[in-house]
Amino acid sequence: MLTLFTTLVRGAVAEVEDAVFEANAIRILEQQLRDAAGALEQSRRELACAMAHQASEDRAVAALSLRIAELEASGRKAIDAGRDDLAEDVAIEIAATEDECTERTTAAGRSGDEIKRIKLLVEDGRKRLLELRRGLELARAQAALRRAGASGRRAIAAGKGALHDAETTLARIRQTHTKEQDVSAALTELEHASSGCDLDERLSKAGFSATRKTKPADVMARLRAGPPPEARGSEEPSRA
Repeated sequence: MLTLFTTLVRGAVAEVEDAVFEANAIRILEQQLRDAAGALEQSRRELACAMAHQASEDRAVAALSLRIAELEASGRKAIDAGRDDLAEDVAIEIAATEDECTERTTAAGRSGDEIKRIKLLVEDGRKRLLELRRGLELARAQAALRRAGASGRRAIAAGKGALHDAETTLARIRQTHTKEQDVSAALTELEHASSGCDLDERLSKAGFSATRKTKPADVMARLRAGPPPEARGSEEPSRA
């Protein structure tokens, strides 16, 4: 039972860790890149210091080599002049200087190898950091697209609901307008019937209207028949 409980606790902790990571993955990666960039900058400073020390050692070796050459020239002159005592002192100094030069040359060689190794590490770190930064930008873009997609889906869902509500409202408005038009037409019909206009229209359509209207066909027949006799008699004196 205890083992089962422990397993459940570990599973719950793992789920929480996964949830926290997924919610803060971009922020975590940004901080990790800042840490990596800081470490890389520290490595570059150490490389610069090592290169400066190497340059100093190279100058020291060169100076020792020059000192040895000068001592050898002086020793030969002392031997040529019969001053073996001075030549022996010169030989002792040359031996000590050569030993120091050898030690410094060996140390400079080791420093050179270490500098090469650090250079390779720094260059590799620089390339990897650039690649990670490009990956971070891509991850940011994908996260923005994912947020935009989620927002868009929510907006579409809300928009569908709003469109449905708007369509329902429009249908009710149209239904209300139709009812109002029907009521208006019915009222007009009732007013028409109550005023007697309805009866006059029905009589007129049946040809029994008290008010007779002039028909264009009757006018045309009258015009073709010419003026009435009274009108013709009145026209003759005017011609004379």
